[in-house]
Amino acid sequence: MISPLLLYKLIWLAGTRETTGTMYFTGHGNLGSVLGISTYPVIRFTSGKDTVYFNGNVNIPLKPDEKVSVRYQRNDPQDAKINTFSCIWGDTLAYSLAPILVFIVVFFHPDLVPKKAKVFLGKRKPWVRFR
Repeated sequence: MISPLLLYKLIWLAGTRETTGTMYFTGHGNLGSVLGISTYPVIRFTSGKDTVYFNGNVNIPLKPDEKVSVRYQRNDPQDAKINTFSCIWGDTLAYSLAPILVFIVVFFHPDLVPKKAKVFLGKRKPWVRFR
């Protein structure tokens, strides 16, 4: 179930280059700009003769002109991320863990699935049957 997400991220990583970028300024999200609660760093780096700007993850404590490691796609420099574990893998982990947690709750909650019940997964409706 999570292998497509992991495969996509591994293919993305295989097509990236690493460089050094600079935290250019702090941006504010839509509602966050009004309330002052959501900020993100805007990172600047060069790729060939081009200067590329991208938004980093929310609430990363960087200071202006601070150097950061950046990973970007060779043929699409706009597809860039700050080169830390949470910035690169955070979305993949969140999207992967959510369905797993739902399955854990469904199968281990005593009122949802009776003990010793056989669970059948199928292609037709109903997709899940119990016997």
